[in-house]
Amino acid sequence: MKIGYIGGFWATNIGNSFYNLGALHLLKKVYGEDNVYFIPDPPQWTWKVDNNYDFISDIDVDMVFISGPCLNYSMPRVYKKIFDNFKKRGIKIAFISVGVSEYTDEEAKFVQDFLDNYEIAFMMTRDEETYNFYKNCSFPTYNGLCTSMFLNDAVNVIPMKPKDNYAVMNFSIKTEPLIKYTNNEYIISKRKFLSFQDSLNNMKVFRPNNSVFCRFKQALFYRDNSYYSDLPHGYISILKHANIVFSDRVHTCACTLIMGGEAMYIKGSKRSHDGRNNLFKRIKVDRIYEKPTSLNFEYINSEKDKMEEYLMSKKGDNK
Repeated sequence: MKIGYIGGFWATNIGNSFYNLGALHLLKKVYGEDNVYFIPDPPQWTWKVDNNYDFISDIDVDMVFISGPCLNYSMPRVYKKIFDNFKKRGIKIAFISVGVSEYTDEEAKFVQDFLDNYEIAFMMTRDEETYNFYKNCSFPTYNGLCTSMFLNDAVNVIPMKPKDNYAVMNFSIKTEPLIKYTNNEYIISKRKFLSFQDSLNNMKVFRPNNSVFCRFKQALFYRDNSYYSDLPHGYISILKHANIVFSDRVHTCACTLIMGGEAMYIKGSKRSHDGRNNLFKRIKVDRIYEKPTSLNFEYINSEKDKMEEYLMSKKGDNK
C-alpha cells in the first residue's frame, strides 16, 4: 500500500513537527520506509483561499492519514473538496494522533455528521476525551497516544555540550512568568513590569521561540538567549539537553518528556487554557501542572507497542 501522511505548518507552530515526525516514524515502521509519503497540509488551515492548486486531490496513494487537533468546525471547509475526490478515486481515509478543539458534544456531532459522508478506515485519538467523543462511531476508534511520543525513536538528536547548566523557558513575550526556586520548590508569579530573568537556580535561561516567522523577525530575538528556526531539530536538541523546561506550549513539554527530561506546564497564553493539554492525562503526567515531571517510560513504551500492534492489524484489514 502507498500511504500519504498529511501534515506540516512547522514554521507557524514548531510543535506540529513533533507529532508529525513521530507519526511518520510509526507509519514507516508499519507500512515500510518506501511506502509512506509526507504530504503538505492544505493551506486552508491557515488562510481562507480558494484559488490554490489542489495538490492533495491529485496524489496517487491508497490511504491517507490525517493528524492533529483537526476534528473541529473547520474540517469541512478544509477537507470537503479533497475528501470528495478521495471518495471518487477509492482512496481510504484514516486518522492518527487526532484531537478535538472545543471538547463539546456539539462539535463532535458536527464533525461526525461530516465524516459520515465518507468511508473512514479507522481513527486513533491522542487523548481519552477525544476517544470518548468518537468511540461509538461507525468506524473503529482506538484510544491512542499523541505520536509525539515516538519522537525519541524518529530523530537522531544533534549532540550538544553547553558550557553551563541551563533551564528552558518557552513562552510568548506577553505570557512569560517570573520563576523563582525557594525551599526546593519552583514558585510561579506574573512577571508584570520586571525585566526578563537571565538565570534560574544557578542555571542560565534559554528561550526557544515558537512564534511565526515574519518580516519583523528581530522581535523573535527580543529576549536574551532566544532561539528560533523553521525546522525542529535544534528545538529538540535544546529541549533534550536542558536541565528543566517550563512552557505553556503542550508539545514543547511533550518533546521534553519523551526525550527523557523534566517539564512543567504553566498556563499563560489563551491557547494554554483550552483542551489540547488533555493529552497529558493520557500519558499519565497529571502533576505536570504543579511541578516539573518526567515520564514513566515503562508505561509509555507499552502503550506505543499496543499502537503499533493496532496499526499492523488494520494494515491487514485495509489491503
